[in-house]
Amino acid sequence: MQEPMIDDREVLARLGAPNAPLLGAGGEAQVYALGPDRVARIMRAGARRADADARAQLLAEIAAGRGDLPFLTPAVEALEEIGGRIVAVEPRLPGEPLSLLLGRNAGPARSELIASYLDTALRLREIRLPPRGFGPLLGNAGPRSDSSNSFATARLRGSAEACPPELRAAVLLAAAAAPAEPPEAALVHLDYFPANVLAADGRVTAVLDFGPAAAIGDPRMDAWGAVAYLDPEITPTASPADREQATAWLARAGLDAGYAAARRWLAAYWSFAADDARLIDWCRRILLAPTG
Repeated sequence: MQEPMIDDREVLARLGAPNAPLLGAGGEAQVYALGPDRVARIMRAGARRADADARAQLLAEIAAGRGDLPFLTPAVEALEEIGGRIVAVEPRLPGEPLSLLLGRNAGPARSELIASYLDTALRLREIRLPPRGFGPLLGNAGPRSDSSNSFATARLRGSAEACPPELRAAVLLAAAAAPAEPPEAALVHLDYFPANVLAADGRVTAVLDFGPAAAIGDPRMDAWGAVAYLDPEITPTASPADREQATAWLARAGLDAGYAAARRWLAAYWSFAADDARLIDWCRRILLAPTG
């Protein structure tokens, strides 16, 4: 007989940490502190062991390909099934979420944090993974391709099937646009924003949550996304000054010309997340705005 599924607190009790504090929550899991050195990532009900195994393998590849980059990435030390729940035990990475730090810092310290956040977005492309074509790294998002364009188009067509009805035409229009092929293919996080970044002492210490959005794609997309995700719907603690700093950074990096189209592509991609009200508000604002 299958064991009845238990809640998070019972899982934590069986791990010997019944009062472990919640560190963060997302669509796929909730993360609790198991003391100063470990965390428990408890997958949502219905999660599959095969998906957890695939994520653990991807994180191992990312860690191996990170080289001497000055930030850490997650790793899985153990996977367990406890009371019908899948649990990953992982090292606790240093720092605090940048989204929280932006709520407490001002002046030069804040500008230093934003600068490190932006520069790190560009350096994600330096993580080397085993060769594979353009396409998703996790889940069933579709086949691999030898073209960034065809992969990007397929992803938006998938989003169009799940997005709110009033956005479908705009998402399909974005899918029909032909983005220029990138100069190289690389790991793309696609969910790189302040809540998924840890920082301490003015610099990024870790990048979290390489999940179903992660792909082999256009490495410029994380730089564009890092700026787009400072919009208030996504990062309420970001300020107009932060966005001005980010816009100036894009220009210095030579990436300002492609930003508007990239932000529109990102809004079209995330339009499938209909249960995230703030994110969908952002998608709606971007996608339904007049284009010139």
